[in-house]
Amino acid sequence: MANNKKVVDRLVRFRQLSFIQIMQRTMVTLFPVALIGSFAGILSYVFFSPSGFLGSVLYVKYWLFQYHFLQNLFGDVSVVTVGFLAPYATFVSAQLTVHQHHREIPATGIIAMACYVLIFYHSIRPNGNTIDMRYYTANWFVVGVIIGYLVGLIFVKFGHQTLINNFDVKSNDILKSTFTNLVPILLALFIAFLFHLGFALARVWGLDTVINETITAAMDSHSNYAVTMLIAILATALTWLGFAESINISNEMFKSELFTNLNYALTHKTSLNVPHPFTPAALYNGFGQFGGVGLALALLIAILWVSHHENQRAVTRASAVPVFFNTNLPLTMGCVVMLNPIYVLPFVFLPLLNMVLASGLIMFHIIPPLVYPAPYGTPGILAALIETGGSWWALFWSLALLVVDVLAYIPFVKLADQVEKRLAIQRKAGGKDEKD
Repeated sequence: MANNKKVVDRLVRFRQLSFIQIMQRTMVTLFPVALIGSFAGILSYVFFSPSGFLGSVLYVKYWLFQYHFLQNLFGDVSVVTVGFLAPYATFVSAQLTVHQHHREIPATGIIAMACYVLIFYHSIRPNGNTIDMRYYTANWFVVGVIIGYLVGLIFVKFGHQTLINNFDVKSNDILKSTFTNLVPILLALFIAFLFHLGFALARVWGLDTVINETITAAMDSHSNYAVTMLIAILATALTWLGFAESINISNEMFKSELFTNLNYALTHKTSLNVPHPFTPAALYNGFGQFGGVGLALALLIAILWVSHHENQRAVTRASAVPVFFNTNLPLTMGCVVMLNPIYVLPFVFLPLLNMVLASGLIMFHIIPPLVYPAPYGTPGILAALIETGGSWWALFWSLALLVVDVLAYIPFVKLADQVEKRLAIQRKAGGKDEKD
């Protein structure tokens, strides 16, 4: 009991760190954006796309008029929401930082966003593309929060309170107060420009091309079991750190192995003895992604089962459909899973456990290797069934692993409830003190 109290005390102190508060409040603030974008993405890429899970099951291209138009329409909604989540996070983070220090400087958010765009916007590119969308998506969410936080601190240090929110003040006084913030504005943009210059020089010298070619060559080579597990740990750990799904373990990784396996299965009418039974995409997507990175479906069930925190339960209910179709972003943001030490162990290592146990099942031919591609958006719990070519044993063991994952998540969900309860008590006590 005493040890548990010490753990809760440490977690509460961690939650009260300045940057962690900003990170978590930014996630909660942008949760509706992530939720809307995730639903739009499911409609676009899972339902209206003929290659999506629902699109292929329902044969939408044969009966749905203008399905391609609808796919693009909702795809646009997904892009302008989750596709630009990193700069949105920069704006929110900067505003929250100045508010945290009891300041009112409205220009902070927009300058922070300008800094983010300046860092990653480049006309100096071999292919002529000025915008690389990978820097703007949720994959770089934590970078956006960090940049916003730092810009906010610059405004806290060198900025001045402005009168723009006071509509009783004359225009000249507003303009005068705005000019007092030229120093932090120029300082923030100058620092961003230095990063912009660094990226530009890297591209002029071809460093980005060398890095891309090295990664591509590595992905086109052969994997091994250790590499498979290492990639899985990196994918989950980076997501927990705030780089939401920065490593996409797709069929493009080690695709030569996947093609070899598929060709063998089609030629021999069986996949039991394929040359590469433990490819990263097969093991991770088949058994390490029930509901998305970190086994979000197991976390969702655990929260609905044992959590007494109503806000967490509300977020979980709202995120249920995206999580079912392997989109975990709303859940990880709304339940502040990213950078939350409570969930780091199950989030990062439970998928690894699933993959190890599944490897044993494949090794002893209890289930066949996963060789057949699953449509985009296939529910994680059905992935093994489809990728084994319809093995009901694969589905059975997927459900069994999900039960284990849910049970493993429950103690951590209960611990999260205790931390939230302690924080609520402290906030209430602090409010009374301020009132007195």
